[in-house]
Amino acid sequence: MIARSFRLSKATDFAKTYKFGKSFNSPDLYIKALKSHVPSTRLAVVVPKKVSKKAVDRNRDRRRVYEICRIKWTSIEPGYTIIITAKKSLESQSDTELTKLVIGGLKNLKVFKQ
Repeated sequence: MIARSFRLSKATDFAKTYKFGKSFNSPDLYIKALKSHVPSTRLAVVVPKKVSKKAVDRNRDRRRVYEICRIKWTSIEPGYTIIITAKKSLESQSDTELTKLVIGGLKNLKVFKQ
């Protein structure tokens, strides 16, 4: 899990990122990224109830995406606020497929180094 200092939590930050951020859209994920005034990158993963009614399943999907971001944290550009929203259940995706999806979205938004 990513440290609390790197997680996005304020409603104003969410609203600003949704309103002014660049977006990447795929059938499974929706990613918004916005250059911010904070020197470190902050991240939030959202899995709405529409994806799954069970909190256990939603939390598992959220933890999987957070873990991918934690492993690749040094390759993510500093100074961004990023919101990753699941559009459907990620349980059917293997870890490598999900990693490719998340990293591909971040590269598309030019937030990922390499």
